[in-house]
Amino acid sequence: MIKKLLVQKRKENYLLFSFILISLILSNLSLPWVDSPTSMPNYFIALIVTFISLKKSSLNLYKLIIIGLGVDLLVGNLLGQYGVIFISIYALNFLINKILIIKTENQVLSLAFLLILFSFLILWATSQSHNIGVSLNILFFQFILTLLIYLIFRTAINFFSKK
Repeated sequence: MIKKLLVQKRKENYLLFSFILISLILSNLSLPWVDSPTSMPNYFIALIVTFISLKKSSLNLYKLIIIGLGVDLLVGNLLGQYGVIFISIYALNFLINKILIIKTENQVLSLAFLLILFSFLILWATSQSHNIGVSLNILFFQFILTLLIYLIFRTAINFFSKK
């Protein structure tokens, strides 16, 4: 029984690491339907929200700080920005799960929607430029693409977790 749990946790950690590598590659590729780099989906936020909402890979604050610093070193602007975002996502998810009972698929999707929106607010608040003149259409498009990436990641993680 314990060995099965250890194998499952190891498999989930490998899955997290492989999806981080995939997110790193995708974040450096340009999508054909995206006009500017500012409207690219945020793959790392979608990935962390997926793993936190599905309660996979037993993410804790230490792992989130390490992942956030790694993302900051590879693609971020400010050192610690993604670490703060990931910890905030984790804390908000923890608080919401303590207050509410989330069991159905619609509730999990609503929670993911809220977590992604919250992370975008933190990303905007901690950005270096504070470019308030960014078009709302671009931000909305980026948010919708990130939600779509979340759904793709979620489907893929559920598929690979069942094997």
